[in-house]
Amino acid sequence: MKTFKHILIDVIVFAFFLGGITSSPGFAQAGPDPSSTPVALPPVQSQGQTEYLTGGIGADESEAILQQARAWPLVLELAQNGPTRAAYISDVSVTIKDGSGKIILDTITEGPFLLVRLAPGRYSLDASYQAKTLHRAVSIGKGGSNRIILLWPASGKEGGSQ
Repeated sequence: MKTFKHILIDVIVFAFFLGGITSSPGFAQAGPDPSSTPVALPPVQSQGQTEYLTGGIGADESEAILQQARAWPLVLELAQNGPTRAAYISDVSVTIKDGSGKIILDTITEGPFLLVRLAPGRYSLDASYQAKTLHRAVSIGKGGSNRIILLWPASGKEGGSQ
């Protein structure tokens, strides 16, 4: 049986893949009163000289993160394939190394988004979820934002009895 959190994440992913969270009028009506105060972003954290932000649990926080994403050089979006559609995931172990192989970020995500401030250059990224690691070479240019969607294969636990 799916928990409310997993159902909410499925709804967010579904709305996002239909045209984005901010452009889906049906989705905008769901959730708390739209006239309430805006949701604050999760806190910016740092590891050495690398600043990052992770989160996106819930529609309001996801929307707030997506609105800020263009201001960050690297934006990771984390999802896993399911039987009918992809679902956002969290608790992903992410390690980013610079061109010389030095680890500049080693964290576990607290939602389906990870925003990272990186200097222009080349990096390697390893992201692990449910014992499956995805590798990416990342190039950060001057003044731009690089958005990477990491999509893990279905866990094999879908369908059947749970």
